[in-house]
Amino acid sequence: MILVTGATGFIGQHLVKQLVEAQYPVCGLIRPSPRERSFAPGVKIHIVAGDLEDLPALRVALYHATHVVHLAGIWEETERDTFESANLRGTRNLIEAMHEVGVKRLITVGSIAAHTHSAFPYMRVKAQMDDIIEASGLDYTILESSGVYGPGDDWTETIALTLRRFPFFFPIPGDGRARLQPLFVNDLAQCILACIANDKTSRKLFTIGGPQQMTYDEMVSIIMQATGHGRRKRYLRPASALRWSNSIRSLIGGRTLYGNTQLDLLSIDRTTNLDAVSFHFGFTPVRMANALNYLH
Repeated sequence: MILVTGATGFIGQHLVKQLVEAQYPVCGLIRPSPRERSFAPGVKIHIVAGDLEDLPALRVALYHATHVVHLAGIWEETERDTFESANLRGTRNLIEAMHEVGVKRLITVGSIAAHTHSAFPYMRVKAQMDDIIEASGLDYTILESSGVYGPGDDWTETIALTLRRFPFFFPIPGDGRARLQPLFVNDLAQCILACIANDKTSRKLFTIGGPQQMTYDEMVSIIMQATGHGRRKRYLRPASALRWSNSIRSLIGGRTLYGNTQLDLLSIDRTTNLDAVSFHFGFTPVRMANALNYLH
């Protein structure tokens, strides 16, 4: 059985669907919520109610597992969930429970931007998570990815929504020149399935990305073309002014186009070799312009 943490999240839902289609038995560790959580039609998995702070629930979820795909975590902090509690402590708890139950195989998704000495909290925490996993004694695989996009994301769908709602201009923080290599979520899921099927990927870290490198400005143009909502771009300098806006919005509630972590990520380049996925996993990821039908 494959245990997926974060099974109801953006990447998790797409991965679970592919696992079920590949006839893997799947268990999802799912945080109790008053909101109904559902998967795509025909996707049936075993569910354990709990989160990474709940060690008894973790042990139950791991009982029949042979592999764990660890996707649970946050990329914007809240009063309830901090990077320390949700990402670091949660990962430590998972590793502890895996050792207790005797499950050795762990696959997780990291970030190309992860660096222990990064100026940005999210990137430091992602690097610390990588370090914890590499020192765990488990048979791990870490897939460090550039930005991941697809149906249900908080990235391209938010851009498309903003384009529809604001007809005059589209705001871009800074100069829009940060270089990205967007990877379609189904291609990331295919890489994860390849790691599950091939133990030779154990104890390795792979840096992966999509088949194109582009600036954020260019990515927005691709989304404009896909949605048919061309807009004049307005470059917001300094981008740090948006952080003040976010602090106000956090007090009054509401969704923001650029959260603080997103602003951090858009200030640095996140690219790798263009053939990374084909070299390591034997297939070519889809080009972004060919994968945006879900935005129509």
